[in-house]
Amino acid sequence: MKKLFFLKLICFLMAVLLIPVGYFVYVQRLPAMFRGSLMGSVAIKQEILQQTQGPRILLVGGSSVPYSIECETLSQEAGIPCISLGATAYLGLEYYFSLLDGELHQGDIVIIAPEFAMWQNNVSYSTTWMAVENSPSLLAKLPLSYIPNMISNYYSYSQKKLDLFHTQGAPTQTPLEQYTAFGFGKWGDIIIPRETLLESGYDKNNILSLDSSSLSPDVVKSVRNFAHKAEKAGASVYLTWAPFDSLAYTGTIEEMEAFEKQVKTQLDIPYLGKLTDCLLPPELFYDSNNHLTSEGASLRTKLLIRDCYAMGVF
Repeated sequence: MKKLFFLKLICFLMAVLLIPVGYFVYVQRLPAMFRGSLMGSVAIKQEILQQTQGPRILLVGGSSVPYSIECETLSQEAGIPCISLGATAYLGLEYYFSLLDGELHQGDIVIIAPEFAMWQNNVSYSTTWMAVENSPSLLAKLPLSYIPNMISNYYSYSQKKLDLFHTQGAPTQTPLEQYTAFGFGKWGDIIIPRETLLESGYDKNNILSLDSSSLSPDVVKSVRNFAHKAEKAGASVYLTWAPFDSLAYTGTIEEMEAFEKQVKTQLDIPYLGKLTDCLLPPELFYDSNNHLTSEGASLRTKLLIRDCYAMGVF
């Protein structure tokens, strides 16, 4: 009787597992549907990172990084290639650091420019699925801490993918064509001309205030661990600010300065510029409180170059 019971139990468990495994295989066999998006750019940027030899400037952060820093300008000033690895803040800094694990070269300069959501560790695991999608190499780079939430968020992601596939069909462009059509250039920054689209001057759905809880202890630990690994690989790590629309900040300058002090004290990593410099005029923002127009990106790049010289980076 016991043998029969265990045999039935094993068969039942196998039948239960067969359904989710079959669903996963079905969804993953469909074409990648998010390559023509910010999230989908991660796969191309991973290839650029792996194919670029010698010392490089590596820009890490959310979507504000490709929308705010001109890679060619920074590269010409530094004399080495500059790669913009930013795609979306909702991947979390830990995933970007995981992408760089084993990829750092002697002499690399890593500049981390986190959006405020990244300091708070606001990871969207459904969004992360859109980034890794059908790529085994990107899936392999997932931090172990992400795995439970990735599993629980798979269904949400898969439904979005299926909806796209059923309404639009398989993409007709190659991943690189989709990447280029979105506006990305050779080094991962957005190069299409941009003027402001914000009718109110800012996105009212993304209002910022800061206090001591705005800095996640998990993010602090992740950044410190990465900086230690980077130093062992012969790379230099710096922090800097991500632009934010001044109209969308409801706090005081003193509160922002206190947050900057908190970041510097807990991380002990060289900081390029001042955090308060992040508050830029609304006319310099393109379609969100973090994405700059072409004029705004030119200004931000000049300020970063100034701060790099001031700190002896170049």
